[in-house]
Amino acid sequence: MLKFLRKSLLSQLVTSFSLLSLVTVSLVAIAAYVRARDSLRDSVYNRLQVATSLKEYQLDDWVKTQYQDVQLIARSPTIARYFKYLLNQQEQSTPLTPESDRQEIIKLQQLLQDLGYYDGELDGIYGRGLEQAVAKFKESYNIESQDLLNLSTIYQLIAYEEISQELSEFSEVKPSLQEISLLSTGGIVALSTNPTKEKTYQPLGETTTYFNHGQSDTVIPSFYTSPITRKSAITLGTPILAESGERLGVLTVDLDLQGIDEIIREKTGLGQTGATYLIGRLGNRNVFISQQATQGQENQEELKEVDSLGIQQATQGIDGVGLYRNYQGIPVIGAYVWMANQNLALLAEMSQAEAFAPAHQLLKEILQIGLSAALFLLIIIYLISRRITQPILGITETAIQVSAGNLRSQAPVLTEDEIGTLAQAFNQMIDQLQESKNELENQVTAATQSLQDTLANLTSIIDNIADGLLVTNTDGTITQSNQALFKLFGLEQGSLVNRRSEDIFGGTFAELGVKVKKNPENIFNSEIDLSENRIGKIVATGVFKTDPQLGQQFIGCVFLVRDITTDKEVDRMKTEFISTVSHELRTPLTSVLGFAKLIKKKLEEVLLPRVDVTEKKVERAVTQVSTNLDIIVSEGVRLTALINDVLDIAKMEAGKVDWKHQPVAITQVIERATVATTSLFSQNDIQLVVEVEENLPSILGDEDKLMQVVINLISNAVKFTDRGMVSCKAEKRGETVVVQVIDTGIGIQEEDLPKVFEKFKQVGDTLINKPKGTGLGLPICKEIIEHHGGHIWVESEVGVGSIFAFWLPISESQGDMGWPQLVQKLTNVSPDYQDDQQQRRRVILVVDDDANIRELLTQHLDVEGYEVRQAANGQEAIAQIKQQKPDLVVLDVMMPELNGFDVAAILKNDPETMQIPILMISADDRSERGYRIGVDHYLTKPISSEQFLQRVQTLLKQQYSSKRVLVFDQKSSSAQTLTEILQAQGYQMKVMNTEDALFAAHPDLVITDVNISNTSRLVKTLNFQKGNDQIIVLLLENPPMQNGHKTEVIN
Repeated sequence: MLKFLRKSLLSQLVTSFSLLSLVTVSLVAIAAYVRARDSLRDSVYNRLQVATSLKEYQLDDWVKTQYQDVQLIARSPTIARYFKYLLNQQEQSTPLTPESDRQEIIKLQQLLQDLGYYDGELDGIYGRGLEQAVAKFKESYNIESQDLLNLSTIYQLIAYEEISQELSEFSEVKPSLQEISLLSTGGIVALSTNPTKEKTYQPLGETTTYFNHGQSDTVIPSFYTSPITRKSAITLGTPILAESGERLGVLTVDLDLQGIDEIIREKTGLGQTGATYLIGRLGNRNVFISQQATQGQENQEELKEVDSLGIQQATQGIDGVGLYRNYQGIPVIGAYVWMANQNLALLAEMSQAEAFAPAHQLLKEILQIGLSAALFLLIIIYLISRRITQPILGITETAIQVSAGNLRSQAPVLTEDEIGTLAQAFNQMIDQLQESKNELENQVTAATQSLQDTLANLTSIIDNIADGLLVTNTDGTITQSNQALFKLFGLEQGSLVNRRSEDIFGGTFAELGVKVKKNPENIFNSEIDLSENRIGKIVATGVFKTDPQLGQQFIGCVFLVRDITTDKEVDRMKTEFISTVSHELRTPLTSVLGFAKLIKKKLEEVLLPRVDVTEKKVERAVTQVSTNLDIIVSEGVRLTALINDVLDIAKMEAGKVDWKHQPVAITQVIERATVATTSLFSQNDIQLVVEVEENLPSILGDEDKLMQVVINLISNAVKFTDRGMVSCKAEKRGETVVVQVIDTGIGIQEEDLPKVFEKFKQVGDTLINKPKGTGLGLPICKEIIEHHGGHIWVESEVGVGSIFAFWLPISESQGDMGWPQLVQKLTNVSPDYQDDQQQRRRVILVVDDDANIRELLTQHLDVEGYEVRQAANGQEAIAQIKQQKPDLVVLDVMMPELNGFDVAAILKNDPETMQIPILMISADDRSERGYRIGVDHYLTKPISSEQFLQRVQTLLKQQYSSKRVLVFDQKSSSAQTLTEILQAQGYQMKVMNTEDALFAAHPDLVITDVNISNTSRLVKTLNFQKGNDQIIVLLLENPPMQNGHKTEVIN
């Protein structure tokens, strides 16, 4: 069916019109129905509300009338006169006989005379006439003739008769007063129109509550269930009062609810299904008081509980209207009201079927008329559509032939209307297509030739560029390469397409590809070995294609390989040149600084105490000399820092930096950096704030180099901040750790931001602001961070401050052996030998080709009381040592004929001299080479006198070169790692697994595991064996903590 509709325009038009007609007619019918229903609902609401208002008014009026009648009866003179007699409230008297008291007889004569039974004299004599009157009275009231009477009984009988007659007359006049009863204040029925109730107890405060609290004359209509009929009943009550206002009793009237039924049953324009009824609360139930019913039909459900939404709302005191289901479950539209005066709910309801019948009829008629009209229009539409589709089918047939390539086909022109015009235009289009086809074929031929020429040129360019080119897709498969790549790697000519890059070139390309895939917009580089011992540099970045919907899509990597062998050689020569120049600068700088400090010390300790500074000229001269010396020292220190920066950047460019990568806690780096820069903040009115996130993961890097970065950033922040604060923050972001240094300084111009990390660049106006440094600090930071695989950047606003930040990747391994801490611990401990040699003057040999340096060191040592000897070169030093062994050798590196490294190697390989400690001092910072040879400590020029003397004291304290370290560990992997690290520091390492071998080795230091030491006699034996009490024992506690082993030193 759907396929047929898709292929036939006529069917689509007819079907669409049919659906549109049905939808339109349905919407109109529904809208009309909804509006009619709303109007009918509002109309019925109004009718029901009028009905409830009318019936409420009628009920109020009926109850008010009944209450007035009850009050009228209670105030009847007869009841007021005789009620007290009825209750027998008169004084009791003795039976009357001829012997009775004369006054009592006179009262009897008077009473019988008033009643018409006695017409004699009131003489107080119980004679014949009085006896006859008494006999008539007994006969009238059905009293036995032999019974004796007294005044009380006579009064009571009279009262009962009079009140009964009065109540009967009221009942005949007011039929709605169903039962009338007189009750004593104790609740005893004294008289009732229903004799069965007389002499019975009827409580006044349970089912029938007659009075409001505190208001003795107010009556409340009480609804309850009759215990006799088991039906609903209403009782009205009012007090019976004496002339003095005293309450004698209660008058109660049980109302006949026929009047309420008549009011409720009266239909007031509510239709066939309209109904009204009264609901009262009986305990916790809702029951009928009255409801419409067929005349004469017994309503057997009056006392059953009934419930509906309208009943619930009304009994809760809520008036309103609504649509709901009544107590029979029939959908109705109803109005409900709570009559507070009567404690009743009045409801008027009509079935929704009757109420909305006109709306249903209207909906039916609209649908009938609308569908009939739609059917008629459908026939017309069919005929018109057929007349339209026939010419279109002809055009369609022609279009099919044209699409098949027959451009000579023509569409039939059957009409002169728009369809005919369409056929003519279609034929013209076919002619134009034929012309365009011929022109397009010519253009395609020309474009193909041009594309082939372009591809040939591009291929020629790629093949002839000097750099090697390699392109891979996202999974590392090669898609393009050039001829230069084969030459650089010495590969045989052939195709590399669809081969894996790591299979041909090793893992370097694959590693760069992984980095590019993670950050395709960045540029990454690395070095790689080329053929013929050449060195190449790879630059890699991402390749993208533009998608109109998805935007830039990463599709692979492009690698550019360049031969940098010549550049490397130039860097090597530059580094050697800088190293040579720096040595030539450091050596005289050491002399300048050393002699300046020495002069200042001599001046302060020797000369100044002997100079009379009371004269102003002398005092001024002394001050100027001291100040000038301070300037010489400070400028020398600054020059040293500048030289160090130049050397650092040169070594980084040449790739000769000795990186000590290990898991590093960034928290410790920041803590050490802030401690190192504390003095900067104490000199300025600047506050340092450190905010480090807890439990930061470790990073893999060189701790000293990273600390250099943080110190540099903090120092720069303080340098360019006059007041405010400098904040150092660290936090984890994704898989990186981010460190920020924020200041409130002068800020940086936006155009200067790209220059911040350029070498030898000073941002700002150098004519106004004096440059502070060489401009190498931040470039060095950039080199260090990028070497760690991170990124450094700056954000700044002039007048607000700057933010220097960098991120570093989180180390995959969070645990390490803590070897740097171990080496530091090993360096800081030394045996303390106490022998008679300490009492003699120690001999120190100073070896340096610079006479000034020798003189400077000699003066420093001479002040400390050491015997100093000098040697101008290595050969002279070896000759002196062979003649007389010194206690310590202070050795320079760069010397003619025999350099310091060679001298140290000769001494350490000679058993006679290998125990002599060597302190090497040089402008050459290749300390690793010195430690490998076996020197005990290495200082880089220029040096401070305090640092130099402290190291001299330490080495002399241990007497000989303490470099023999024994690793006693059953874990071969740990022992091998320890051996490699400590051997690089110049220590003589041995690994043993038996205690006997340990005692035979006579080491200076022993490194072992805590568990091994606890289970062996190692420590105990070392402590008590003669000759071993000076051996240092380092215990490594397992398992390792986050930042390494916990190391405990036992001496």
